This record gives sequence, structure tokens and C-alpha cells, in this order.
Amino acid sequence: MRARRRGGVPPIVTVLITISAVVAAGLVAWFLFTTTNAAVKRPVLEVVSAYYVGGTLKVTLRNVGAVTAKDLSVTGVTCASGASSSSGVSVGNIDPGQSAVASITVSELKDGDSCVMDVTYSVSGTTSTESLAFKVVRP
Repeated sequence: MRARRRGGVPPIVTVLITISAVVAAGLVAWFLFTTTNAAVKRPVLEVVSAYYVGGTLKVTLRNVGAVTAKDLSVTGVTCASGASSSSGVSVGNIDPGQSAVASITVSELKDGDSCVMDVTYSVSGTTSTESLAFKVVRP
């Protein structure tokens, strides 16, 4: 009868497992660094309030990002009731943590109407366009 050889994991397997763990940790760190870095270098815009008074939609925008949104303008508004506006309204620059109000002429809106607003801004010479959704309050 032969005796069974028992032993630990061969050294090459241990080395391969260690190398693969280091490579996996490096890939995760790279992914987290690049996504965080990209998010920090752009403005993050949100609609704080949207009121419809006397044929004018007044939308308050806030920049909660870490970079100034330069040359911000509203390029269009489309609402669920069918009301829309395609005229460009310049808002200017919004610094981080600051707010600005855009006054947009729109046809009749209802209270609670859902709308989408397209905004264009530039950062470091690159122009970006975003769509912001909000609900209208009609006092």
C-alpha cells in the first residue's frame, strides 16, 4: 500500500493568488479614483423651485458641484401639458453653492405639471447640455 502524500498549497499557487489579489485591488482603486475625479471636476445642477406666475415660469437653479457653471443658458422647456418654450434664456455663471433664477415665457401651465428643462453650460472651454426634470407650482 502506498502512503498518501498530504501537504499544503504549492508555493506557485500562493504567489498567483497574491498577485491576482493585488491586481484586483489596484483595478478597484483606479475605478474609484477616476469616477470620483470626473465627478468633482464638473458642476452639478438642480432645480430648487419652479413657479408659474403671470405667463412667466421662474426656475431657481442651484450648483451643488465643485466647479463654476459658466455661460449657463436655458435652451428649452417641455411640459407634460404640451406647453413648451424653445427661446434661449441666459442665466450667466453659477458658482459652487450659489443659485440663480431663470425667467422663461411659457404658455399656460397647470399646478403640478411635470416639465423638463434643457440647460447648456461650459467648463474649461467644453460645452455640456443637461436635462433637468421638475414640477411646476402655480400659486
